[in-house]
Amino acid sequence: MENNISLARKIALTGAFSALVVVLSVTPLGFISIGAASVTILQIPVILAVLLGGLPSGVFTGAVFGVMSLINASLRPSGPLDPMFLNPLCSILPRILFAVCAWGLWRLLKLIPKLPKTISAGVTAFVSTLIHTVLVMGSLYMVFGKDIKELFSSDEVIVDSFKALLALVVSNALFEAIASTVVCVLVFAGLYISEKRKSKLSRQ
Repeated sequence: MENNISLARKIALTGAFSALVVVLSVTPLGFISIGAASVTILQIPVILAVLLGGLPSGVFTGAVFGVMSLINASLRPSGPLDPMFLNPLCSILPRILFAVCAWGLWRLLKLIPKLPKTISAGVTAFVSTLIHTVLVMGSLYMVFGKDIKELFSSDEVIVDSFKALLALVVSNALFEAIASTVVCVLVFAGLYISEKRKSKLSRQ
């Protein structure tokens, strides 16, 4: 679908999705509270930028996501891991790689004959959101692995807290993946209906 979009529209889409990331980052709209869990939807504009605008659009929007994560960690830290996001290797790089992975998966699914784009979009959104979580947590471990081990290995209580944190990360990742899937499927279903109506009107 992105092949049919002009360069001007791709630039406009990139700007719109990047602006959406900024708005979601500086307001409570970017996070949804589900019990004790806090689920972010900031990855959704990046995925949509990839699906609708292609790799450059997704990478730029992902970079904006990473920069906003770094800024939030600097100005509004809310947890023990937030200071670690001041390192661009943990805040910006994983979000760019996440966009690249989403684009690669999207292109791969498009090679499957007769696979509806709505399904491809849903699969891409679900899997790439999980990849995003793995990349972010992996970068934290690679850069600050020693500090994290010291933080969670002092005594049995802290070890239990670490296990609880891991369980929360996994549950959050699943909620985020489901949210991404629902939104992307709805967007592509809406685009499909719109294109069908346009083609019907043009035939008339």
